[in-house]
Amino acid sequence: MTGAEAQRASDVYEATLQPRRGGRLVRSARFLAAFAAELAWGLLPQPSLSDVVVTRRADGAEVVRVSAGDPNVPGEMLGLVQRHLAELSPAAFLAEWGADGEV
Repeated sequence: MTGAEAQRASDVYEATLQPRRGGRLVRSARFLAAFAAELAWGLLPQPSLSDVVVTRRADGAEVVRVSAGDPNVPGEMLGLVQRHLAELSPAAFLAEWGADGEV
């Protein structure tokens, strides 16, 4: 096994949870919509309040941004992305998550 094959995506990339993009008004609207959906006992879809962002360790460039999903458990998507980073090679990770970044 060569060095490139042994390299894990977690050696090249890092995943973090970040607030979704948008100004103060947009973020406030998402928060209110999530609160209203919670009051409706899950009958309304909840907007995500966070994104899972994968950046390149070398230069901090963003390579993947996906919705964190349910605002009550955003860590589930972060955990999935981190597991894939730990298990896959950099090229396989980018292919899996549909990113067009460089390895």
